[in-house]
Amino acid sequence: MSAERAFLAQNDFSNASSERMITERDLKILWISRTLTNIDFQYGEEILNLDRSDLEIEQKNYIKAQLLLKYRERRAPYQELLESLRGQQLH
Repeated sequence: MSAERAFLAQNDFSNASSERMITERDLKILWISRTLTNIDFQYGEEILNLDRSDLEIEQKNYIKAQLLLKYRERRAPYQELLESLRGQQLH
């Protein structure tokens, strides 16, 4: 058997099972995960910028609390959707 045939036999993608294929649900999970990562990163940047600011501690604490509320509010629908999709994946 030639090296080319051996390679093709080992890597026969035409017979790949559906378990190894990326599904539409997998792509949705990846997209939502990326969106959550972006939200997390943006929140982290906002907190770092606030910590570096010259505002008084009381003002910083108030703004941090508001940022945390906004962060949780933005993140919640994506987190719920992600959990729903992952739950469907198990069934």
